[in-house]
Amino acid sequence: MAISELWVPEAIVCLFLVLPLFRPFVKTLWPLDGLVWLPLVAMIITAGIFPAYGFRPECLPILLFALIYTIATLDSIFFSIKSQPSDAFRDRNPLLTVFSFILLGAAVFTMFAFSPRTESYPETQATRLLKIPDGITGSNYYLQIYGQSGRGHPGRPIIFLVPPEIGSSASVKLVCSELENKGYTVVTYSRDDYDLPFIDENGKKHFSMLLKMPGYLYAYILGTRIASANNKGKAMEAERRADIEFLLPRIYGLTGETDYEPILLAGYGAGGSALAYLNANGGFGQNNNMLGIIAVESRLWSSYETESQAVSGDSSARGFNYRRLIESLTNLFPTTLKRAESLPSANLPVLYFISGRALKHPSLDYGKGKNPYQAIFDTERLASGPLGIAIIKDSGPLDYQDFPLTHPVFSFLLPGQLSDSINAISDTAGIIGNFASLLIEQSVQTAQEEPAEQEGEDSQRPVSLIPFRSPIKGSLYIESRSITWLEL
Repeated sequence: MAISELWVPEAIVCLFLVLPLFRPFVKTLWPLDGLVWLPLVAMIITAGIFPAYGFRPECLPILLFALIYTIATLDSIFFSIKSQPSDAFRDRNPLLTVFSFILLGAAVFTMFAFSPRTESYPETQATRLLKIPDGITGSNYYLQIYGQSGRGHPGRPIIFLVPPEIGSSASVKLVCSELENKGYTVVTYSRDDYDLPFIDENGKKHFSMLLKMPGYLYAYILGTRIASANNKGKAMEAERRADIEFLLPRIYGLTGETDYEPILLAGYGAGGSALAYLNANGGFGQNNNMLGIIAVESRLWSSYETESQAVSGDSSARGFNYRRLIESLTNLFPTTLKRAESLPSANLPVLYFISGRALKHPSLDYGKGKNPYQAIFDTERLASGPLGIAIIKDSGPLDYQDFPLTHPVFSFLLPGQLSDSINAISDTAGIIGNFASLLIEQSVQTAQEEPAEQEGEDSQRPVSLIPFRSPIKGSLYIESRSITWLEL
């Protein structure tokens, strides 16, 4: 494994925490009263890792250890400030020292085991960063465009990618870079009053929406089980729909592409669901350049509705009102859900790209949350239109973002069984890019079979460049009853 740049401050922190612990056992360290300051310095260095390298959850245990250790040595620090030597370290209980070493060892192991592994991946930056203000809502959109476009770079298909709620566009930089290398112009974005983090036009990350994270997690964990979480998920889908409706009409002007380049619409989480529902409602029907949609780890929260709770009893009975009592007791429990009758059909082809955990729950079980992907399977099997499902069997819910390389601890907490984190990025970009290539091939074939009505007509013509499809290294599961040409 390549050495991570982050290992340098982490190693310094470890050294600064180990030396004071060893002091009672090494006589040459006894005269060094300045060692009492090292836990405080280690805590400051660890705290500085977060603004310098972004949110690093694997550093939280050692930050907590350094904080507690600093508090425990405050009296020695005060003696040091007064230039009075302290030998309190000699009175430390040996069992306490052994216990401290065990805790420190666990914190150090966590910190190094889940360090970023991006040194094995090329550094990536967006080609262009743009700020697009929305004068009506007051929101600011910050676009990241990967790939050269416009004059001098004709024929590059566009992938408009709605970012995930957890990590936003900062968590798909490697995926976007892979797609750029495959021959696509990728446009993604973050919004200053919604995304966590959002990346401004200077490339700086902002975490002002940190308090929204519990709500996002609440929707993802319980959004198919209880009504309050489902309502949060529906609100997230509405937010992403507003983003799409604002940005998509401006896409060609922002990229500098001609109106002839096809667009694949891709969306993570609520963004993928919003694209699916817009497609079902004919939101893209008037634009022949829209190729299709790929929804990544989407849950289709709007395909659930509240399950009515039957309450028996005669409300007209005299005396104590048992019906009202039962209703009051029932309201103390979360309201469960059932699948709505209507499911999003597909005007444009739709591919639902979901994690391998979906295959672990084959049974229909609404309301109890055993399969949060059941609405996806029902949509593919029951709704009309070209629909398909793709799953990398060993993947976890966050493995289709950059997290297997940038934040391995997230993949550990929500595990799949991926043995090679590098392949997770390339396979994700491969599925998205291969689906786009297939759609372009179908578009070219359709155009050849159905010539333009007027000779010389060049409007809505298909792109001449068809990016090559790349092999998928993971074990791939595909389900589709209506897309016969779906060979990813």
